[in-house]
Amino acid sequence: MARPSLDHPHHQSEAGRNGLLDLLRFAAATLLVAYHYLYRGAVEGGYLQTTYGAAGDFVSLGYLGVNLFFMISGYVIIWSASGRGWYTFAVGRVARLYPAHLVAMTITAFAMAWWAQAPMTTDPGQWVANLTMLAPAFGQPFMDGAYWSIVIEIIFYGWVMIGLFTGTLPRHTDVAVAIWLALILLNNLLLGSRAVELLFLTEYGAYFAFGAMVWRLSEHGITAWRLILAGTAMALTFHAAEVQRLDVLLRLGESGSAFQLVMGNAAIIAVFLGAVLLGTRIAAGPWMLVLGAVSYPLYLVHQNAGYILINASTPLMGKWLAAFLALALSLAVSWWIATAVEPRGRKLVRTLFTPIGRFLPRTGRTSIVPAE
Repeated sequence: MARPSLDHPHHQSEAGRNGLLDLLRFAAATLLVAYHYLYRGAVEGGYLQTTYGAAGDFVSLGYLGVNLFFMISGYVIIWSASGRGWYTFAVGRVARLYPAHLVAMTITAFAMAWWAQAPMTTDPGQWVANLTMLAPAFGQPFMDGAYWSIVIEIIFYGWVMIGLFTGTLPRHTDVAVAIWLALILLNNLLLGSRAVELLFLTEYGAYFAFGAMVWRLSEHGITAWRLILAGTAMALTFHAAEVQRLDVLLRLGESGSAFQLVMGNAAIIAVFLGAVLLGTRIAAGPWMLVLGAVSYPLYLVHQNAGYILINASTPLMGKWLAAFLALALSLAVSWWIATAVEPRGRKLVRTLFTPIGRFLPRTGRTSIVPAE
């Protein structure tokens, strides 16, 4: 039987897919929306012209939603990469990331060009640089501050692609994770090198590594070595979260306490493990897949455009209705990107790049698996 197409969320294979992870992606995205609209927008940089008081304080640790994304990514990317060729994997990642990025970034650029008030201003040069998804490398800021984490994901994908090309993955995944964790410990405790941090993701790599080892444990069985690696990675996530808290304190002049941060990090680990353990027992319904598909474009499109909409509409309807309007419109645009833009974009990317693979060294199989 032919494998159902994954281009459209309604046609994704439900067999073997963990729908709870799709729900968790959506929850992480909405947590970040709440963090940006109710807290960060007013506290950092004057993005919002209004504050939300106690509601903002309640979601002040919402940035942990990004860390939850990284954990989920470690799990599903190692899953989807298993048995696939490096080039097929690379094309799949481009098809997954770029169409939504292009459209969401352009929408944000139009919103910022219309608003044209600091700190949300733009110009054609910034838009061109952001076409690469690596705008700071060309001396331009990201069109939206949320894009920094996409670069982290791309670097992670790059290492997975190298692992597939060399044959290290999936055969020696445990060894690769062990070396990665050793590099994280070495750089965090001794070297403190920014170059090593960027190249090997030593700041957030523990989240990816923990997700990868949870997949290895669930798919390939429990061994003492895998438990040690998973436990080490999990412990390092708490160190990473504390470094993140101190960075927030430096930038904003305020942050949650160390205890609150520990509890928050433990919470995202717990819900992730719960989704992994229970997701195999719950059928992934179409609505779960749609919410999972919406989460990426929602993350891309909500922030700066949402700030602008809240600022423009607050004098007309009040700050709470303005925030609700920004959320509703962000969800509507995200649904349109997920259901109309991304399927066509993925098809175009695969049509353009898949034929090149015929002339390149190939490893593994070339099918797309449900984890993607």
